[in-house]
Amino acid sequence: MDINKIKLDNNFKLIEASAGTGKSFTLAHLVLRNVLEKKIKPEEILLLSFTKNTCTELRDKILSRFSKLKLFLQNPDGIELDNTLLEWYKNFQKEETNPKKIIFDIDNFINAIYKLKVTTFHAFCNNILEEFSIDIGSAQDPFIENNIDNLYQDIIDDLWIEQFQNLDPEIISAVNQKKISSKYGSKINKSFFVEILKNIDQENICKFEIINKYKNIDISNYLKEFLHINWKAFCVEWNNNGEELYLKLISLGKLIKEIGCKSQVYSSKPRNNKFNQITEWIEEINKRLNSEDISQLLYDISNEDLLFKYFYNKNINKEINKFDLSLDFSRFKLLQDKIYKIKEGFYTEFVRIFIQLAYIKLITLKRSLSIFNFNDLIKTVEKKYLGSDLTNDKSLSEIQNRFKCVLVDEFQDTDNIQWSIIKKFFFTKNHFLLCVGDPKQAIYKFRGGDIETYLEAKSDAIEVFSLTNNFRSSNKLLDVINNLYKNGLKESKLEYKNLNSKLNKSFNHKFDFKNVFEIVEFSSKEVDIEDLVTKYIVSFLLNNNEIDINKISILTLYNSQCLELKNKLIKLNIPCQIKNKKNIFDTEASTLLVLFIESILYPRRYRNISLLATSKFIEMDMAELIDHQISKKIEILTNQCISWSLELKEKGFLTLVNELIINYKSSSIIFDADLYSNLFQLSEIIEIELINNDFNLNKVFKWYLNQLDDSLRSCTGEDYFTKDYNLQNGINLSTIHNSKGLEYEIVLCPYLSIISNKSNKTKGPIWKSNLDRSIYINISNNYSKVEDFKLIEERDLFKESERLIYVALTRSKYKLIIFNDINNTNNIINNDLLPNLENINVHKSKIENKIEAKNIREISNKFNINGLNNNLWKINKVNTKKPKKILSDEVISFSSYSSWIRKEKKSDSASNQYKDYEDNISILNNLKETNLDKSKNYPKYLTLSNPLSDFPKGTIAGTCLHKIIERFDFQNDNADKLLDLIIEELNFFQIDTSLALNVREGILRIINVSLGRKLLNKKLIDISSNNILKEVKYNLTLSYNGKNINSYDISKCFLLDQEFEFGKSYSNKINDLQILNKGFHSGCIDCVVPIGNKLEDSKWWVIDWKSNFISGSENSDCLPGNYNYENMKEEMIKHHYPLQSHLYLLALHRLLKWRLKNYQPNLHLGGYVYLFLKGLPDKKLFEKSVEKDISPGVFIGQAPINRINYLDKLF
Repeated sequence: MDINKIKLDNNFKLIEASAGTGKSFTLAHLVLRNVLEKKIKPEEILLLSFTKNTCTELRDKILSRFSKLKLFLQNPDGIELDNTLLEWYKNFQKEETNPKKIIFDIDNFINAIYKLKVTTFHAFCNNILEEFSIDIGSAQDPFIENNIDNLYQDIIDDLWIEQFQNLDPEIISAVNQKKISSKYGSKINKSFFVEILKNIDQENICKFEIINKYKNIDISNYLKEFLHINWKAFCVEWNNNGEELYLKLISLGKLIKEIGCKSQVYSSKPRNNKFNQITEWIEEINKRLNSEDISQLLYDISNEDLLFKYFYNKNINKEINKFDLSLDFSRFKLLQDKIYKIKEGFYTEFVRIFIQLAYIKLITLKRSLSIFNFNDLIKTVEKKYLGSDLTNDKSLSEIQNRFKCVLVDEFQDTDNIQWSIIKKFFFTKNHFLLCVGDPKQAIYKFRGGDIETYLEAKSDAIEVFSLTNNFRSSNKLLDVINNLYKNGLKESKLEYKNLNSKLNKSFNHKFDFKNVFEIVEFSSKEVDIEDLVTKYIVSFLLNNNEIDINKISILTLYNSQCLELKNKLIKLNIPCQIKNKKNIFDTEASTLLVLFIESILYPRRYRNISLLATSKFIEMDMAELIDHQISKKIEILTNQCISWSLELKEKGFLTLVNELIINYKSSSIIFDADLYSNLFQLSEIIEIELINNDFNLNKVFKWYLNQLDDSLRSCTGEDYFTKDYNLQNGINLSTIHNSKGLEYEIVLCPYLSIISNKSNKTKGPIWKSNLDRSIYINISNNYSKVEDFKLIEERDLFKESERLIYVALTRSKYKLIIFNDINNTNNIINNDLLPNLENINVHKSKIENKIEAKNIREISNKFNINGLNNNLWKINKVNTKKPKKILSDEVISFSSYSSWIRKEKKSDSASNQYKDYEDNISILNNLKETNLDKSKNYPKYLTLSNPLSDFPKGTIAGTCLHKIIERFDFQNDNADKLLDLIIEELNFFQIDTSLALNVREGILRIINVSLGRKLLNKKLIDISSNNILKEVKYNLTLSYNGKNINSYDISKCFLLDQEFEFGKSYSNKINDLQILNKGFHSGCIDCVVPIGNKLEDSKWWVIDWKSNFISGSENSDCLPGNYNYENMKEEMIKHHYPLQSHLYLLALHRLLKWRLKNYQPNLHLGGYVYLFLKGLPDKKLFEKSVEKDISPGVFIGQAPINRINYLDKLF
């Protein structure tokens, strides 16, 4: 479908965008068309999306699309447009023939893009409430907070004291003893009620009705009366139909026996007459009622006795379903209702009363405190604009007049209320309203997504379009997907339209698999699925050496499966990472650090030390703690913790954690990249907090414990998400839900055969009705009225599971592997999908039960070095001297290379903790060096200006270039992807996007320049992405025991290894820096690479990008000839790059010493390479010249081992 043919008239239109068909691309293009064709202003466009992240991505894509068109108009021969944009421009030329006018309109849009409203639906409603609060009658400046768990807890705590603890003791006892089966646990307790209250409050579709009769009742008397009435009713119904039910159950036993089976509950010839037993029990209870209060009989009446286990429909239905029988028990519906009332109805009534009181109290509190959660925002807007007469309503008119073009992204995840609000505002003759979604990817019912809303809206649309060009998957793989879904999604009753692959035909040959779709058959009775997946990965990696491990993804149903797989993979040293983002304080690392901090605070408490000893930090066997030798180890650990408590202020928290890991060499941490990274991230946060609180660990520990409680947490937002600090992220482990919107070259789906109509069992106590959109509370999962809700819910979940499978199967670009359990074939995969491949040759494989020892060694060695981490821990060389008392005026702080250099430059400007990207300018005085372009004696590659010559100068520009290089995947990103990335960053840093083509040319020179003989003439493009580390952060402790780190001590380093660059003369220059620091020295290495024929024999080099401008005048071009050895050396000295490079080598030395087996500095530490970006020559012109080994703009220095060893002792 050609999206250029969509008319931009004011109507409601819908686009169905299957997986990989360019949904965001389409929205960005439609914005461009509206702006340039209809002259709509940015502030007249509203784009609603699902999350803040998707909003950011959409804004970037829109900006990139306008910028790309502008580049094309400025240089038609230099840039290639995609077919959609090119065809649109050809047609648009007929209306607007002047390219300058189009560029003018583009510039106006880009300059005003901040007015473009790209937002989530919740934020849109919040804006309405903020602007029209008086008109709406809502609180002004409400407190918007979606996480109010502490408020829920406080309400339940208060009610528990006020109401529950004042009930009759017998009722309290019965409630405490009652066992239930619910999604919130098996007991009726405070946590049970907190979860119910939270879910009711955050529900966005169904309503919870307040029942006034519960407000002022005596709960004990009400419950006793309820039980008394229903007990009498049960007795009557039992006398009427109890014996008939008993005979029917005997018939059930006979039927089970006739089919050759045996029931553990129902027999064709029961030993005892169950009807008589219950009748006698009833008589006994009735006698006791003459003299006892019914509350005293509560437990006897409601416990799980013979009546419950034999006669109640819960077990009857269980046996009927178990043996797949057809038997009608509807005759006893009234009797079952009476059994329910005395067995579960009593407790349901108590839960209803309690949650009603809690919800009333919650509403009152939220109103008094002006607290709104996200759903409150929507509900308030709904109440105002959908629930009242809006004739001549000014706020409605103002909102409608504000926007002319309204686009809705991820429309399949919209609920009924959201759609009703959108319709009320924008389904008019004055609005271009267009929604984009894919009902086949509607998998967020648990968040409120409602596919029925989508289907209803589809029927209202004036026009419905379908995107059929797929830009994700290869032609061969897409052929398989088209066949799998040729009959659509049967359970969901959704049509599937065949897709055409538009993937770049020149993709890398290593992904041209013979078998793009593979089925791994296994028996769950014989093999553990996680073991099988691990074996498959080992075999695949050994047989496909060229495959980048980062391009592989394993998709799971649950987070727990990700963890299981991760534990299996890291045992074989295979790098992997879980892609689910969460707050760093919610990780396993956060609880581990609690144990460590407690052991430092109270090292003489045996409990603290023993818990630390048996944790992942040390991994001591708990059973061995009683052994005498182990007790000695505990004593050693205790003394170590005492020492650490004394050394905290001297060494810093990060160093202590690092010592703990190194001293005990915990494999559970060292080989778990996620855990290791999380420990580093948390330790860094704690370190900063300690510095801000004068190293008061008691105070910081209280603060830390608050962060572990999400209701008290102050460290929230994206800054506190878990970060990827690893050199090589490794195999991606992700739930299918979290993979939506992503793509991977190779995808494994191990758990799809688990999904069947039996895999989605729902439980109470919250039941939602699709008919009246109401919430009902019932602890029973089998009550007749609940059964209807339950069946509908389970059927909806089964349909969603079918759509979840679709999402999983459409993530792959080149190869898809599914695992099929031959013992479980009654599922969607085997019933609905695989039979559609009868005419396609499908590769089926079986994996050997054992991995050969040599393969384990090979795979372990393959990734042994690759397990390096790009965030370096502090020093493993520790200062064991006793710390001196720190004076109160001594300040512990972070310092960096930039802060040291600024002392010489006498600049007080703030710097990034790790790195500053200064764009230094040097004007040459030697005329011979500045007039190369006028001389005929120089090769052309020296006199042709670098494409970055016109790039802006300064820190912002330098940061922009570094960011582009950081994000650029040297091996896998093609020129078009690089251009998109460049445009995105230029826009972000507000730099003219017309420079994008020149920047791309400049960046491509970086990866294609030869690094010279010392680096085996390698180019960065030759090095596997697996082995390139970027943005390697490090922290070095600076001693303040005795004296601070100072310039003189550092300068002595350069008196060693005089045969290397930068010797005695540079040593004297160091003294000018006036360094005098304690605390921590932080830095960030741009890039670290191994150079060698084999990874294990490679030398490791640091590479730093420099955007220094060296020319004859500030306004002249950058000529590669100006970046000769002498000029670059002078530039190095001028800006103290020798000091910087030696600090980088020290950091790398420590990393390699810890992480590389048999590390030897003279064999493995290579040196440093400084790439002056604006001095790199044209690749083709340079390669034609044979006079030079090293290109202009490349400065190389080998590692001076003695200097590095000296610094290693000094820091």
